[in-house]
Amino acid sequence: MRNCRLVIACLLALLLALGACQSQVAYHHFRHISSPGWDKSDTLHFDVQPMTEDGNYEVLAELRTDKNYPFQKLTLMVTEKVYPSGLIMHDVLDCRLVSKEGVIEGDGISAFQYQFHVRYLNLHKGDSLHICVAHNMKREIMPGIIDVGVLIANKVAPGVDSQKDKK
Repeated sequence: MRNCRLVIACLLALLLALGACQSQVAYHHFRHISSPGWDKSDTLHFDVQPMTEDGNYEVLAELRTDKNYPFQKLTLMVTEKVYPSGLIMHDVLDCRLVSKEGVIEGDGISAFQYQFHVRYLNLHKGDSLHICVAHNMKREIMPGIIDVGVLIANKVAPGVDSQKDKK
């Protein structure tokens, strides 16, 4: 009986810890890429609902690929527009997917997931975002890209000045 209570207490603590982690995520969404691949003219749009609290938010771009991706890197163009202020920021990410030795750097077995830091944003309660993501590769169609996503998490980033981070 005592072991049963201990197991239940541990499970409750684990559930509370997982719930606390989930509350940090303000937005997380993927867009699926159809075959034969991600076309250079296909800009993906993500509309983020108004923030529920003030905070320093980290914006991350996410990718899911398969073994058909032919290059070591992928260059992404990310544009964030904050409403109601109208502030627009542009970022170019040079995303390494495969090491120089040919080792896939993502997590997974047959599909691989990656996260890339875009920027920190100081957002206020009620601010919303429109985020656009496109690839900037010479090849028109990028095979092997399965999904492209955006993750926004409320973070406390010591020493990060979000005003200085703006371009």
